[in-house]
Parts: sequence; C-alpha cells; structure tokens
Amino acid sequence: MRQLFLPRYSIGTDAYSAIPEIVEPYGKKVALIYGEKAFEASKNKLLAALQGFDIVASEMYGKEASYTNINRLLAVEKLKECDALIGIGGGKALDVTKVIGDKLGLPVFTVATIASTCAAVTKISILHEDNGAFKEIYKLKRAPEHCFIDTEVIVNAPSKYFWAGMGDTMAKHVECVFSAKNDVLDFESEYGRTISRLCYEPILEKGVKAYEDVKKHQWSLEVEEVIKSILIATGSVSLSVSPDYNSAVAHALYYGLTVREWMERKHLHGEIVSYGTLVQLLVDNNMKGLREVYDFNKAVGLPVCLKDLDLTKDDPLDDVLDATVVNQELDHVPFAITKEMLRGAILKLEDYQ
Repeated sequence: MRQLFLPRYSIGTDAYSAIPEIVEPYGKKVALIYGEKAFEASKNKLLAALQGFDIVASEMYGKEASYTNINRLLAVEKLKECDALIGIGGGKALDVTKVIGDKLGLPVFTVATIASTCAAVTKISILHEDNGAFKEIYKLKRAPEHCFIDTEVIVNAPSKYFWAGMGDTMAKHVECVFSAKNDVLDFESEYGRTISRLCYEPILEKGVKAYEDVKKHQWSLEVEEVIKSILIATGSVSLSVSPDYNSAVAHALYYGLTVREWMERKHLHGEIVSYGTLVQLLVDNNMKGLREVYDFNKAVGLPVCLKDLDLTKDDPLDDVLDATVVNQELDHVPFAITKEMLRGAILKLEDYQ
C-alpha cells in the first residue's frame, strides 16, 4: 500500500489562533518541548492560544538533537500523561520532539519559530552526537499532524536563520533532480521532483528582496513566499519522493564537514549545505545551475569558497571527504562519487568567479 501525507499548516500573524480547533480533537492534555529562545519569542501568543488546554509538562529540549537529550526527556513521566506533544523552535528542537512522539506513540504538532529547515513537517529527524557531529537519520512512523507558522515571530527572529534556510532549500531541488537522474519515477517521486522547483525558483526570484526585508524585521509577500518554500515546499518533497531522491552530494558533504567539531558551532546547517550545492553542481558539470546558485550566494553572502567556512585551500580535507563518500546520502546517485572527484570540484570552485 502507498500512502502520501503532505504537510498541513497554518500561516500568518494569527496562525496560533487555529490551535484550539486543530489540536483539541486529539485531546486537551498537551506537553511543550521547546528551544529556550524560541519559546521566549512565541510564548505570549502561544500561551494565549493554549488557554483551555492542560499543559501537563513544559521542557526545554537541550542544545543538541542527540540521544542524550531524547533519553532525558523520555524519562519525564508527565510526558506519558499527555494527549499530544507541541514542539516549538527550529530544526533541532522539532527533531527531538518528533522522536519523543514517535517513541511514545503521541501525535506531534510543530510551532516553527524560524524558517531554516523543513524539520517542522518531515517524517525524519536528523540526530547528532552531543558534540554536534552527525550521527544518523531517524525515520519516523508519521509526520507531524500540523505546523503553525506565525510570520511575525519568524520575521523578528535573527535573520541568519532565514538566510541559511534559503541555502538549504535550494539544495533540495538540486539534489532531488540529480539523484533521480536517469531513473523511471513512480507517481509520488515524480510529484515530489516537480514540487522541488518551488524550493528553487521562488528563492532565485524573490530571495534577495525577502532577505533584505527580514534583516529589517519587515513582513512582505516575498518573505512569506520564501518561508513557504523553506518550510512547506521542501517538506513536501521530502514526504513525496523515494528516500533515494531526498539528498545527494550537498548534504553528504555537510555531514562530512561536521566531523570538524567546530563546524556547526560556527556555521549554520543551510549555510554549509549551500556550499555543498555548488560542489555538487560542479561534480555534475551543471554549469547553468552553478552560475545561478553561485550568483545568488554571492548576492546574499552565502558561502562560495572554503574561506567562507573557515577552511583553506591547503587543507587536504581527508577526514571530511572520507566521511562524505560513505554517507548514506550517496547510496543512490547517478554515478559513483569519489574523494578525488569531490576534491577536484572543491579546488575548481576556489577559482570560479
């Protein structure tokens, strides 16, 4: 049997007002799992929307999407008394919440307070070691039931998350098309590949303006459209396509780069992935795409060279490339990806203008 559950969401400055209608059918006992800054930014509106609910537990997720934090939360007995979990924050907080819901058999609702990844709607959680190094992709039994997106909260968040989110989102289209190359796709994967255009074209067209507006903490139609690309279009691709087509070189290189323990402390997920997108386009000899993404990255300040990630041309990157070529994101690609191929593309990118 094939089933497809696409993201359900409410978006706008009054998005949280939909919580009673949407969450209450699951029960009135809820638990909150949140990022500290995310909860602070959203709590006034959120707690007003949750009047009438019994908040049986309220827990900060920690600082990393790790099993240490997951197991700590699983030990909170009050979580087992609730009817639903509400995750509040960015990707790591939501990924932890989704795993807790999966293990406890509870429905999960997400409150996206930044537009940086599609974690708010996807059926996977990206887990890391306590030091930030990639550990594994945890596959969930089901996606979140609904995502609440308050645009006022997102435009008032630090603009760097929106900036990085654009880089991560554009990669979804580039990777999906690349990994599906030469394959005969079933309906769901073709549907997802087609949707992936909405991860790429709106950002090329509207991303520079949207980022300028977000830096001024100002709503605009361009901002809202890019938010939907980051959170909803990317998540729709992830939920639709075969897992074979969800990622490729850009994310494999990201995971490889996280073996440098300082990488994720100094750089955001989508920021690093956007560099990997350029490397992938060079590996694929897709010069049209390279020109488009390179020019966009330059326009908004996303990475275009090793220096932008605090690396140097003289760094052999053997540890990074060793981890990249064995990453599961390269299990299904149109041709074998080798260390030499990646190193060659990285060095070519250093001279590209």
